[in-house]
Amino acid sequence: MINSVFKYAYPHAKIRALKGRLLSQEHLRALLHTESFEEVLHVLQMTSYADSLGDSSAADMSIPLLTRIIYRSLFGDYEKTIRSVARDIQPLFIFLYQKYELVNLKTILRGIISHADPQDIAALLLPTEQYTLFSKQSLLEYHEVHHVIEHLQGSFFQYPLNRALRRFEEEQEFFPLEMALDLHYYHSLWDTTLKLPEQERQESQRILGMWLDILNIVWIIRFKEHYHFSPEEILNYTIQHGYAFRLRERRQLAHARGSQEVREYLKTTFYAKAMEGESEVLNTLHVALYRYLVDQLHKCFYGNPFHIRVLLGYLLIKEFEISDILTIAEAKKYGFSLEQSQHYVIRMGRDSYV
Repeated sequence: MINSVFKYAYPHAKIRALKGRLLSQEHLRALLHTESFEEVLHVLQMTSYADSLGDSSAADMSIPLLTRIIYRSLFGDYEKTIRSVARDIQPLFIFLYQKYELVNLKTILRGIISHADPQDIAALLLPTEQYTLFSKQSLLEYHEVHHVIEHLQGSFFQYPLNRALRRFEEEQEFFPLEMALDLHYYHSLWDTTLKLPEQERQESQRILGMWLDILNIVWIIRFKEHYHFSPEEILNYTIQHGYAFRLRERRQLAHARGSQEVREYLKTTFYAKAMEGESEVLNTLHVALYRYLVDQLHKCFYGNPFHIRVLLGYLLIKEFEISDILTIAEAKKYGFSLEQSQHYVIRMGRDSYV
C-alpha cells in the first residue's frame, strides 16, 4: 500500500485535476440540444475546450479542423500522464498514445488507395507530435502503397504491412491492410500489459480486456453483415485477447446467424447488463456496450485511488468524450434531430449499472 501511495500520489493528483475538466452531463445535454454546428462551437467555448478552440470562428471551422483541435487536448493529457508515471508503467501509456499513429497511418493508406490529394489527406491527420512512429510529411509524398510500406521497413508497422501486401495487391482493397495493422496493434498492446508488475498487469488487463471484447463484438457484426464472412474467416480476424471473452465466446459469436442472435447471446454473458434496454430500432449495439464500459471506467475512481485504474479510466473516458463531441457536431452539421443524435452519444447512458 505504501509503495502504491508513493508510486501514484503525483500522477493521481494530475489525473484528478484533469478529470475535473471533463464535460458535465449538463454540458453534454446542452450540446445535444443545440440546433446547429455553430451552436455546438458556442457551447464548447464555455467548457475546458475553450482554450483549444481559441478565437476560431464558426465560419472557418470544419469537422476535420475541430477534430484536430480537440484531439490536441487528449494528446496533451497523455503527455502529462506519461511524464508523471513511474518508468515501469510508462511503456503502456506510450503505446496507448501510439494508437493514434495507427489511425494516421490508416488515413494515409486509405487516401492513397482512393487517389486523394495529399493536402486533403493531411487535413484529416491527427496532430500527434510526441512518441511518433513515422514522419507524416514523408509518407504524404508517396502515391503508391508499396512505397509507403518500403519507407516503413524497420518500423513497428513493418510486419503487418509486409504480411498483408500480397493480398492487397491481388484485391486492391484497403481491408487486408487495415485488419493486419489493427490486429498487430491490439495484440502488441496486450503483450505490453504482460511486462507490467503483477498488480498493474491484472488491473490494466481488466480494463483493456473489456475494451478488446467490445471491439471483437463490433468487428464480428461488421464481418457478418458487411463482408458476409464464414465463421472460420471471422475468427481469423478477431483479437485473441480480452477480459470476459476467450476462444469459446468468440466462436459462439462467430457462429451467430445475425446481429439479433449476437444480442441474444450477449444477454447470457458478462455483458448482459449492457443489453438491458438496448435499442434495436437503430444500429446502436456498440453504443450500449461502450456506455457499459464507461460506467465501469467511472468505478475506477472509487475506493483506493493509488492504482493504475485511475489513469487508464480517465484517459479512456476522455477518448469517449471526444468521440461524443464529434458525433454531436456532425449530427448538427448535417441536420440530424435530437432524437436521432442522442442514441449515438456514449456518455449520455444510464447513470449506473448494478
